Amino acid sequence: MDVYKHLKDIRSGLAALALAASAAALAQTPAAVSAASLPPHPPEITKFFPLSEVHKGLQGVVYTVFEGTKPEPMGVEILGVLHNALGPRQDMILARLEGTKPEYTGVVAGMSGSPVYIDGRLVGALSYRIGQFSKEPICGITPIESMMG
Repeated sequence: MDVYKHLKDIRSGLAALALAASAAALAQTPAAVSAASLPPHPPEITKFFPLSEVHKGLQGVVYTVFEGTKPEPMGVEILGVLHNALGPRQDMILARLEGTKPEYTGVVAGMSGSPVYIDGRLVGALSYRIGQFSKEPICGITPIESMMG
């Protein structure tokens, strides 16, 4: 099988999935999360959130730098887990960023590596923008288990 065709098929599938997920998220998502309601800093002690517990509807927080050097919190809603999305045993968590800034900017390359927490536990790092020209803040998260193992 042609590797490039396979990658193109995967990208097309992810784009279609992201479009469907963003439409569903917009239909179900309440008003954007206020940054004031999010923890201003990551937890002092890092505990991991297992991928086996990740499911649609979970809410969390991502810390990223929009300007300067100080990380800011933004909300994240889990849309689902894509098993073997990038290859064998290479899972990706599909999510939608929430808040005024990500609604304006969408997902940008500089956000890669931003830590994602659910219930104060590290679930992974923001690693993908879904949709090449979309400002819709749909992202892919690399699970922490994939990074540690």
